[in-house]
Amino acid sequence: MRTQLALATAAMLTSSLAQAHFQLLYTPEVMLEKPGTLDFKLVFGHPMENGHTMDMGKPEDFYVVFKGEQTDLTDSLQPITWKGAHNEAQAYEASYKVRRNGDYAFVLVPAPYYEKSEDIYIQQITKALINKGGMPTDWHEPLGLKTEIVPLNKPYQVYAGGSFTGRLLRNGEPAAGVECEIEYINTTIDMNANAFAADALGDVPPSAIVTITDADGEFTFGIPGPGVWGFACLGSGPDTEYDGKELSQDAVLWINASPLDTTGAPATAAHASTHMEEPDTANTQPLTQDQVRELQQALATIGLYQGSTDGVPGPGTTKAVELFQRAHGIDGTGEATSALLANIVQIAKQL
Repeated sequence: MRTQLALATAAMLTSSLAQAHFQLLYTPEVMLEKPGTLDFKLVFGHPMENGHTMDMGKPEDFYVVFKGEQTDLTDSLQPITWKGAHNEAQAYEASYKVRRNGDYAFVLVPAPYYEKSEDIYIQQITKALINKGGMPTDWHEPLGLKTEIVPLNKPYQVYAGGSFTGRLLRNGEPAAGVECEIEYINTTIDMNANAFAADALGDVPPSAIVTITDADGEFTFGIPGPGVWGFACLGSGPDTEYDGKELSQDAVLWINASPLDTTGAPATAAHASTHMEEPDTANTQPLTQDQVRELQQALATIGLYQGSTDGVPGPGTTKAVELFQRAHGIDGTGEATSALLANIVQIAKQL
């Protein structure tokens, strides 16, 4: 198993910014059974904290690639006013009719956005992949962009509790050592009203979720829960200046993670490796210091814990346990028992 899984399962590293800017290329359905029309919303904002939404300029390019054939969609773009939780901003919408079976790769090259607080421009080259008919074709093929994340898992069929692996390219070559930030859309989207809901749905981590690409440009992230997840690899593009100022040319990819009900599945070895046993009353006593140390070491191996393995439970340990519980369908209490410890250790030994 790739060593980066242990690093990136849910690594929450300290970042100078609270949460990242993310270019959304959103459509509610990513797997179509029948021909239909996809409605897209193109919004620039902070989806995980449901924060400030930024004005978009007219995109430089917008197109779809189907079985190697590129179709320009820029004429389909229509400006809209997007209502964020705290402000309104200019955004865009578009529609596209899907007829044939296979994979559709949508690419957005937005106009660079000037971030006054940092005195830099940001341009996030964004991809979203849609499938029709359950017949995969070329979802894993690079598109020849200046920078892009090439999925190594089907991006429209990822399951919560599993993992996602991507390869970052710069001018078609692997880009090593690049920081990639990870967020999920943490609110509901009203497609008719062009609006985010006022409230966030879930937790917002205290700092950005970050992973670093390895020597082959790859990263792996354990998906804690279902939803729409975005990956933004920062400054991965070859262009570094725009209008006389620094440019961060980023690669963005959106994937959809779904819950997977395995309650009726046979108890195979693969199933047993991730199935969490219900704790019994004999295994609910507080952990000893040695057990807490073992718990911290296992959580660190999985990639959920970054603190000291001193056997002293603290907020970092509690948060890591809560993330593990939520990823495996257990109530996120943050409280560890010997039964839960055994499950965590079992998974850590597989890495």
